[in-house]
Amino acid sequence: LLNVLSGGRASLDLVGLVKGNYSSDPLFGPVIQSPKDFRNFEIHNEALYLKIQQDIKLLCIPDIVHNTRKVREVVIDEAHSLLAHLGARKTLAYLRAHVWWKT
Repeated sequence: LLNVLSGGRASLDLVGLVKGNYSSDPLFGPVIQSPKDFRNFEIHNEALYLKIQQDIKLLCIPDIVHNTRKVREVVIDEAHSLLAHLGARKTLAYLRAHVWWKT
C-alpha cells in the first residue's frame, strides 16, 4: 500500500508526509516525546510504527490534512481502488495489514 500511494493516483509520499506530523497529534505526540514509555511502538527513519508482532509493523497515520483532504481518507480511497472496489470488508482487512490509527 505504501508503495502504491507513492506512485498512485494520489501521488502521495505517505511515509514522508506523516514523519513531521506526529508531535501535534494527541495520540501519537506522547509516543514521539517518550518512545521508551510505549513499547508497542517503534520509530524507524522518523516514521512511527505499531508493532503487532516482531516482524509485523503498521505505519501509524496521524490525523492530518493534505491538499484539503484528510490523509486517512486518501489512504482508504487508494486501498479501495487498489483492490478493484471489492467492498468495505476486504478494504478494511487490507488497511489493517498495512496502517494503523485509533478509531
